This record gives sequence, C-alpha cells and structure tokens, in this order.
Amino acid sequence: MKPTTAQQINTLLYYLQTKQTPPFEILFWENLQKIDFDYSANSLQQLSRFFAAMAKRHIQLPQLLANQSGQALVVALAAYIADYLAKTTGQPIAWYDYDRMSAQLARQNKYPTQSQLPADFYASLTARIGHKVYCQPLKLLPDLLQGKDVLPQFIAQMTQTLYQQSQVNLLQSPEAVCQGYLAKVKTGKLQDAAIAFSTYLAAVNFDNSRDSLVQIDEALSAIQQAFGFTQADYLDFLQDASRQAFCYLLGFYIGVTSSRLVNAPVRWVSFAQMYDSLGEEFTECLEHSFVLLFEDCYRTPMLVVTNRLFGLASNFPTTAAEFADILQRQNAGHLAVYPYQDAVSATADLPAHWTSAMQVAGALVASVLSRLSQGQPILPSVYQAHSSDNKADELTAFNPSNIKLLSPSDTDLATVTATDTDTVIDSLYQTLHQNPQLAPIIVGCFDSYTNLPMGRTEGIVIEIWVYENPRLQLQLVLPYQSANDWHSLKIYPLVSHQNGAQTALTSEQITALTTHFYQALLSAPSQNTAVKTLWQDAYVNQLDSWVLPPKDQRIQQQNAQLVTHFDFALLPILDNQPNVNMAAFDYSSIDWRGFDLAKHILQASHHEQGYLQVYVSDNLIKDELYRQVEATEDLYRYGKVVWGVVIKSDAELTKPMSEKERDKPFTNHRVSCADILFDPSGQARVEDLQAKASQLMDAIGTVNQPSNATPDVAFYQLHCQDDTSRAFNLAYPASIAATNYRITTSWIWRRHLPNGMLSNSVVPIIIHTHAYQNKAEQGEIMVLPSQLWDKAYYHYWLSLAYEQFGQDYDLLPYIHWQQKYAQDSTDAATQKRLWPKFKPNRANNRAPSREQSSAIGLMSDKLENPMSATAKQQATIQQAAIQQTTGQKLADVQLTLQPSIESTPQAAQTSQTSLTSKAMPPSSLSNELTQQLMNDKLRLQTQLSTKDTAKDKKLLVIAVGGVLVLIIMVILVKLMR
Repeated sequence: MKPTTAQQINTLLYYLQTKQTPPFEILFWENLQKIDFDYSANSLQQLSRFFAAMAKRHIQLPQLLANQSGQALVVALAAYIADYLAKTTGQPIAWYDYDRMSAQLARQNKYPTQSQLPADFYASLTARIGHKVYCQPLKLLPDLLQGKDVLPQFIAQMTQTLYQQSQVNLLQSPEAVCQGYLAKVKTGKLQDAAIAFSTYLAAVNFDNSRDSLVQIDEALSAIQQAFGFTQADYLDFLQDASRQAFCYLLGFYIGVTSSRLVNAPVRWVSFAQMYDSLGEEFTECLEHSFVLLFEDCYRTPMLVVTNRLFGLASNFPTTAAEFADILQRQNAGHLAVYPYQDAVSATADLPAHWTSAMQVAGALVASVLSRLSQGQPILPSVYQAHSSDNKADELTAFNPSNIKLLSPSDTDLATVTATDTDTVIDSLYQTLHQNPQLAPIIVGCFDSYTNLPMGRTEGIVIEIWVYENPRLQLQLVLPYQSANDWHSLKIYPLVSHQNGAQTALTSEQITALTTHFYQALLSAPSQNTAVKTLWQDAYVNQLDSWVLPPKDQRIQQQNAQLVTHFDFALLPILDNQPNVNMAAFDYSSIDWRGFDLAKHILQASHHEQGYLQVYVSDNLIKDELYRQVEATEDLYRYGKVVWGVVIKSDAELTKPMSEKERDKPFTNHRVSCADILFDPSGQARVEDLQAKASQLMDAIGTVNQPSNATPDVAFYQLHCQDDTSRAFNLAYPASIAATNYRITTSWIWRRHLPNGMLSNSVVPIIIHTHAYQNKAEQGEIMVLPSQLWDKAYYHYWLSLAYEQFGQDYDLLPYIHWQQKYAQDSTDAATQKRLWPKFKPNRANNRAPSREQSSAIGLMSDKLENPMSATAKQQATIQQAAIQQTTGQKLADVQLTLQPSIESTPQAAQTSQTSLTSKAMPPSSLSNELTQQLMNDKLRLQTQLSTKDTAKDKKLLVIAVGGVLVLIIMVILVKLMR
C-alpha cells in the first residue's frame, strides 16, 4: 500500500529532528545533521545560512529535483518551514498532495472544473495550518536558493495571519466563544502569543486540575507584582484587545475547570441574555460579557481575573482556587455518568419488564443513530411494547417497523420543521402520561441540548416508562457533539440528571439497566453494521470536549507511522505559471428569500445596533446619496435582501482601508460609492447578473461617443463619465437585454464590508420591498452589514483579500473593540451623525412572557420563605424537567438568579433546567406567542426612530398658522372696542 502524504512528510520531519540516518537517501544529509531542527528561532537562522550556502554554489531547483535524494531534501525543508509555523502558533496541521488538495477544493466549492489547482511544482505540497490557512511552502524555495533572506518576513507574516485567523468571534454563541478560547490550551499549554501575558502563563499546565488553578493564581500574582496594577489602571487595561482576550481565556478556563471538579452541569450565557432576564440591575462590563449558569444561580469567573489584578470587589474571590472551593460547597452536582463497558454483563437482579424496557430503548436509539450516521435529522420517536398473545407476562419481539416517528405528516418527513417539534414532543409526553393503548412499556426519544460539567452540548433524550408493578420512570441522555473544526462526530456515555430520590433506584440498578441498554444498542439486527461502525468511530468514554474520537485517533496513529522509502510525487516546474486562483463560490447555496431582516434588526443588542448605524459625514450631506441615509430606517424595517453585482466602483473601495479610516471611522472621509446591478424580485442567478454587468460594460467600451450608442446605453455611458452622477432604480438597458434588472448608485459604508473593501463584485444588498415598481424614490439600496452575512461567504470574502494582499484585513476585531468601549462615538456631536436612531432597548419595557412571569412570582416566594420555596421545587423537580423538555432548544435564559457568589446553597432553584429541548414552546403558549409577536412588531416599528422631515414641516405650518389666527383675533378685538 502506498504511504500517505502525511506519513511521508512526518517521516522526513522525524529524521530531521532526531538526526538519525534515514533508510533512504537525502541529499546533503551530513550538512543537515549540523542544523538543530528544534523549532527555535535559531533553527530558522541556520536554515537560512544553509540556503545561502547553496545559492553561492549556484544550486537551483532543477538540479535538486533531478534525482530522488534531492527531491527528499526539497520536500523535507519546505515541510519543516510549514511545520514550524504550526508548532510555534499551537495550530494543527494537515498535509495535502496535489490530488487531495484539488479534491478538497472541489468539495468545498462545488465547482470541480473551476477549482483545479495549476498542475505545477509549487502545488505539489499544501499544508493546512489551523482550520482556515493554507500554505504552499515550496513557493519559498526559488527566492531562498537565490540568496534572498525572505524566510523571517514570511514567518512573521504567516504568524500574524494565523493569530488573526485564530481570533475568537465574540458575536458567536457563548458556548462557541468558550470553545474557541479553550481550544488555545487544549494541548495543555498556551502557545498563542497574541494573548497578553502569554509568557507568564507558559508555566501553567492547563489540564483541568485544581493544581492548574493554583498555577493560574501564581501567574496572576506575578503579573500584579510586575506591573503594580491598581483600580485606577482598570479602564486603561481593558483598552487592549489582547488583554481582553487574556481575561476571557482565563475566565472560561476557570469556569469550566471548576464545574468539572464539582461535577456540576453548566452552560454559558451572554450579557444580552442575562440583561433580558435581570434588566438594568445587571450592568454591562467585561466580567458580565459571558456568565456561567448553574441550576440555581450564576457565576462570573472573569471577575476572578480582574479582581486578582485590580481588587475590584472585596466580597468576591481573588483566586481561582477559592472560586472552585466555593463552587464545591454551594454547587456540587449530582450528574451520574454510565460509561459503556465491553463484555460486561448486568449483575443486579432486575424485574423482567425493566430489562425488556431497556432492550427496547437500546433498539430504538440504534435506529436514531442509524439516521445520524446517514446525515439524516433526528426526529422524535416512540415505541410501545405490547404483551404476547400466547403469554400475557411476555412481550412481543421488538419490531423496527412499529417505531413511530412523531411528525405532523408521518408520510412526508421532509416537511417537518423546527417549529413543529414542540407539538410532537408535547404529544410524546401526553402519550407517556396517558398511555391510551395501555401498553406495559413505552419508550420515547428526541433530540435536545443538555448541560454537562464541560458545558452545553447536544444529546438524545431517552424516556423509559414501565406501567406494570414495579413501575419505572427513567430519563437518560446520550450526549454527542457534531463534527466541527476540531474533531469528528463524538458520542459520550449515558448521563442522568435525576437523583436517587427522583428515580427511587440505586446506582447499581441504573448501572445494570444501562448495561442492558448498551447491549441492545449494539446488537440491533436491522442497523447492526452501521451503528457498530458509528460507535467504533465516535464513542468516547469520558465527558471531555477535547478528547479525540477513535476515528481521529486512528488517523493520527496512521500518520505517525514511519515509511522506509520516499516516493512523493512532485509536479514539474512550469515557467510563467499564473498564481493560484480561488475557486468560485456557490452562490446558490444561500437563499436570501428566507432571510428575515426585520427579525435580525429587532433582536439586535445594543452593540449590534451601533454596528448597524452609519456615520453621516459633511461630504455625504452635500451628496445626492444622502437620500440613501434617509432611507436607511425604511430599508432596515421593510427591506429585503438580494444579491447584487458591482458594475463599477470608486478605486479606493478596491484597496485596504487606511489605518486612520479603520481606527477613526467617524470622521469626514471621502464618500465612496458603487453602481450595483440587482434583480428586485431576488430570483436572478448571480451568474446571470454577472453576465449582464459584463455585457453592459462591454457595450459602453465599444462606443467612443454616446451619440454612437443606443439612447439607454448612451445615458449610462454619460453617467459613468461623471463622477458626481448618481443613478437610482435605473432600468437595465433594454437594447442589451430585456430584463427587469435595476441599477442604483449606492454609498458604501466601509465598516459594513468584512474587511472594508470590495474583495468581490458580488455583494448582498438591502432593497425596498417594492423596488420593482420602478419608482426613483424607492431606488435606494445599501449593503447588508457583513455581520449578518452567511458565515461561509464572509470567510470566502476574506480569503479573496488574503489571496490578493497576503492579509484578509478582517475588521471584526477592530469593530468589536470599538463597540465594546464606545470608541469615537461617545461624544454628542458624533452621536448626532449616526443613523438611524435606535431607541434604547430596555428589558423592563417589555411585557414578561409566561415563563418570566412565573420566575418573577417564584422569586417573590423565595424572598418571603426561601426554605419553603426550595422544598416545593424539590418535590416537583421531575415534573418540571418533563415540562421543560418541550421548551425551545435555543431558548433565552428565563431564570431567577442569585447574583452573589457567597449566597447560601439554599437559594431556590430556577425555571432553567439542565435539559432543554430543541423544540419551540408548546402549543399551549400559542396565545401568548401571538401576543408576543404583536408586541415585537410594535417594538420594531418604534425601535428605529429617525427625524420625519415631512411631518416636521407640517407641524411648523400648523404652528405658524395658529399664531397668525391668534394675532388676527387680537386685532379684531381691539378694533371692536
């Protein structure tokens, strides 16, 4: 079997590092043994001198590639350069030969013919460093062999790019932000130099132990002593984005490690979610950006870091170890984990019906996992076991065809949507409670989220009910993590959030029951092969976000195997080879017709509202494009999103923003605009828009004078010749093609582009809903703010910039920093220039939902008699858990919170449970939801507020008229006297 690319590369790197003689020949091996390939800066200097020595001897690539040993040398040195970048930045690395890289591009972009790499030498080896950066180190060799000292600059630029790409997007979900930061220490060491004070954290072993928390405390003490921080330094400290990242990283790590040590299920929530529940009493600050939510309280681990450095709160822990100790006293959890054990039989004596019920549950979940392995959605399912006709005390054999997939249409599962899930889950629990067919056993399952000590993850909820004595009501969860950038699909052991008082079962009995479950799961005949394969590839025996599933472990072990010969295929060197072009993007994968713009505007947080605004400069006020600013409110409120294609634009828009414009956006910069072609109906294919834009520019370029062109083309040609000319809702020239397309000149607020420039001609825009009526007053358009773009297209846009400039110039880190501390927009004069005007979004202005009302009422009970409220909740916790499972999977935080970390453990529990269903609220809330939608609509109409010029004029006329009438009446009264 031919060795893989990774095996050959890793073999070369192994012999470079160990200096052992390889079983195959490498050119200049004796010279290479004098270089310390230890991933230090000195190793690069030695490598540069080695290339300089070859340059003096006029050794060029063709000579090196003439024999196998020279090819091994070239590949080994190029691979070391790429591996150096991965090792020093703490990023994973994957190797691709030409064929694999071409296939990778084809899979990603769905355009095999357009995504092919040029078949030349430099594309022979590609390294993917991290999850987004691709590097072709062979391209460095010609310059190095000419004696050019380009290696330090290349390493510096690539290192900066890798750090930028590894920056965590704080606008993601709180759990995703947590995962992004913890990924930086998943190897046990922090290697991201972009994190402030990284040298102080170098000695910390991030292994989720209590000792690691003590080491963090020692590092924080060393930082405090070295810099002498006081409370007066706090605000200046937070002005640095790298120091913010330092606080986030340690806060997330302290929170997750502490919850793991006390076995407490937790989830992370954002400031906006907490604010919606607590209102203005929950102030906005870095420490409240991400909050750790327990079953009955919340914690702010970021405050441990800043409190240690600045002494902000005397009643709050100043060490991570103390924080963990408080959690041990107040929040110790009772989460039970039941791992799978191969070749282990149940030892406890169980009732026959209980054993049968677990076997049914295993077979039912096997069918669910079979769908998961095929990439199909997990639908709520139920199975009712009945007694045998021959023997009343025996059950009929499990029949997969009797599994009922709960959906509004049992014959058309493809039509099931997320909004239907609440109904079917509610139906499942009604069946469990009512048992209309008097079945002795009912087992149901559905997809959900579950809270674990490592945070929130997906899970399959399993309900096992036995109705004959002895009765059984058992709820288990099979957690899993979908495949992501860091690992393949992972399946975790069964967990139970119920305590012994709720189930009336001993730990030994539940262990025996889960043993029967696992045996049935892996022996179900209909899905046996698929489920066994999935289990062997995905099952991990511990609750750990960073443990690799068996499939990934096998790949790592395979790649680490050394080979005995080198036969890596290198393509020939081609002269005048053009640069590698990015593959075309599949625009059809994004359908803006389903994009609810008004909903995104309505749900925007305070920071997001600031990002949605545009700054009106003096230059713009004098420009006809000012009407676009006036239309911004209506576009946000009533507009729709369609694809647009830039026909022509100002030259400045195709270049990176200056540092002044990037860092000081609210100043009088030049007005940059572009002519954009779009289909008002939103149905046109992007490829057709591009073709029509190209045809129009070709038509303009083929005539020297407007008089020689058709009138509609001549009109647009004159427009193009005048830099001050503006077009609004201009019909596409009918002499070129009969279409309903429109052309509008749009002012581009550069902060609304991912990197502040037009990296691509295709851009999503907001247009008036009735733009197709061809009215000039409805011709204003604007670019859709890029933070609302599809994630895949956002990154594609940045990758185009990186291909052209070597950097992607992503504005998100700068925008987030400016939003966080309201840089350049705090003064009144600047605020007057921001458009549109958003009214403050206050939580206490909204009518509380049903869940919020109940939480508020519960808090009143707690304040009056905390012990009584606690007892009531403990008596009904199982019923609450059942009802909560019909809630929304991404529901807002609805809870009663204990803000002080030193509060007593008797604080009453909240309506937030460890398990929340993927479903929407149950059908019983339909009236409340209808009212809430009406309230939301009213909020949307009042949230955006701009000055109504027409209305002001009418009021002025009325006022003037009233004054005149009054004067006339006074004169008449005097004359009559």
